[in-house]
Amino acid sequence: MSLPPLDRYVAMDCEMVGVRGGQALAKVGIMDHTGSILLNSYVFVHPQNVIDWRTKTSGIKVGDLDGAPTFEKIRTVVKGIVQDKIIVGHALFNDLAAVQHRHTYEDTRDTSMYIPFRKLMGVENEGILPSLKKLAQKVLGVEIQQDVHCPIEDARTTLNLFLTIREECEKSILAGEDIWSGVPASYERWYW
Repeated sequence: MSLPPLDRYVAMDCEMVGVRGGQALAKVGIMDHTGSILLNSYVFVHPQNVIDWRTKTSGIKVGDLDGAPTFEKIRTVVKGIVQDKIIVGHALFNDLAAVQHRHTYEDTRDTSMYIPFRKLMGVENEGILPSLKKLAQKVLGVEIQQDVHCPIEDARTTLNLFLTIREECEKSILAGEDIWSGVPASYERWYW
């Protein structure tokens, strides 16, 4: 019973802006298990379509997305990076939806869905997620998101959280134990 090799893991996080009818991917960050940045890019969204830049949370402002790669280009890059990888994230279903990427459920590790983390943070109801900021403070003793959310900082934090439970988590998965809370039904299409 061996654990997946560390080089199979990548961590991903995305930031969005509000657009008519929902939200659009505006920035994505992906790193490998060593913390090396594989992707850190804005994504072009036409400014006329943006109704909420979410600057207070995301730090993204008018002009940041000018000249950025298109969604289609970034989606292709993301798919190339995460193919055959185990993706680590926090509320990963949001990120998979943002990049419109379907991934095998077995090859995802979502720290917001990990039942022991949920219990540690007093989150027991489905549909409620533990805060990454509070989880990082409690488990890692680090302060994140001091100013705005940064996909690289959040991906790094999520990866570090996962690495604290990797062995226990992977052994539980191999043993067929139920250690994950359910993915919201509206996001199930991003898993197979």
